[in-house]
Amino acid sequence: MMGKREAVKAILDGTGADRIPIIMNAFSLPVMRYGYTMPEAMMSPEKLTECMVGTRQALGYDGLCAGAYGGIAAMMGGHLPNSEGKIVGDGDDVIHSFEDIEKLKPYDPSKCMMMKNVLRTIELMRAAEPEEPIYAILHVPAAVAFTLMGAKPAFKAMIKNQELFRTLCDYVEDAVVESCKMLVDAGLDFLWFPMPNFGGYCISRKSYEKCISQSNIRANKRIKDYGASIVIHTCGLYDDRFDLVLKESGDAWHISDTQTKKVKEEYGDKVALMGNIPCCSVLMEGSEQEVYDFAYQECMDGARDGRFILSGDCDVSPLTPDENVKAVVRAAKDAEKVLFG
Repeated sequence: MMGKREAVKAILDGTGADRIPIIMNAFSLPVMRYGYTMPEAMMSPEKLTECMVGTRQALGYDGLCAGAYGGIAAMMGGHLPNSEGKIVGDGDDVIHSFEDIEKLKPYDPSKCMMMKNVLRTIELMRAAEPEEPIYAILHVPAAVAFTLMGAKPAFKAMIKNQELFRTLCDYVEDAVVESCKMLVDAGLDFLWFPMPNFGGYCISRKSYEKCISQSNIRANKRIKDYGASIVIHTCGLYDDRFDLVLKESGDAWHISDTQTKKVKEEYGDKVALMGNIPCCSVLMEGSEQEVYDFAYQECMDGARDGRFILSGDCDVSPLTPDENVKAVVRAAKDAEKVLFG
């Protein structure tokens, strides 16, 4: 049987693996399990490594999350006032015109403390568990632009001022690419790009095509040309825009709010899949048997060609019972015996 990192690489490069990695996308669960607040863990590579490694070992799933990197907006726009006239320092809700874009500071990831923390976390995790796949959560240029504009102005701009939104995406693209390069050089196995504000719950397919697609296509190509592997988290309703996401060069889709079997049948020969156990209604609220049954069926629907990573459909709740996570692991192991012998 392939090693864990070897299997993830084979899945993401399209050749397929003889095992089903169980990467639960558990971020808040390990932090809360160890009694830390999210800021405490994010600012301390030692604490984040402790809780991520300890929880993974205790519950038996695969993979380690080295953090959620959101330093671009803060570094470039943290000095600017938001729509209420306050300088908060996080870069949220500070860009509302073309003139505002010119006020953004240059981005230098080597001077970003948040980046330094993620790099140190990767180092500590690799030393602690050299065979575990390590990934980090990052934002695509459109998501950075969304933060810089603020939620309400950004949604409005994607309908009434699309040129401003696209211009801001273009402006921050280099910063995203440079950040990804640093993290790939540090030894990440893949980059995980969440897009919760661009699914069908939030914007139309037309707005996605006009404001998000081309930016993602261009940025992701540059990142992949550098040698990175990309998992795109299609958070929310994406059934009406998967054909657009397909053009964005993701090596895998981490799906939610859809059916794995359906997506596999339509796109499984073109992209690997990750998911898709509902984190609330099944993982958190379901019985141990219900979780096992759902997870097992996910594996049977998604892993027959060896190109599937079992996971929740989003971040695993801190309220999820331990026995339910362990049931997911058992289900994947049992499915492996059936599928791969």
